[in-house]
Amino acid sequence: GTDAYRDAVETVLTVTQQTADLIERTPHVELVRRPELSVVLFRRTGWDRDRYEQWSDQLLRDQVGFVVPTTWEGESVGRLALLHPDTTIEMIEEILATMA
Repeated sequence: GTDAYRDAVETVLTVTQQTADLIERTPHVELVRRPELSVVLFRRTGWDRDRYEQWSDQLLRDQVGFVVPTTWEGESVGRLALLHPDTTIEMIEEILATMA
């Protein structure tokens, strides 16, 4: 019931904050802004929209994740929308490693 729903939301929010922390520690990516809910915006220096789209398409083909580019203040960036409570920080690490 409502307890399970609350627990799921809290889990997602915890992993979201862990993801932001991970991005801040990862040299090849940069956190655009601290997340307020469960969306994390990040950039890979030197990447344009086409490169983000190629990367996103490859992640989907490889069944690693569904991560799409978005635009933040006119700049193309990566966008992680964490929704599932079974998403782990290890999954996020795997996704970020594909950008190295």
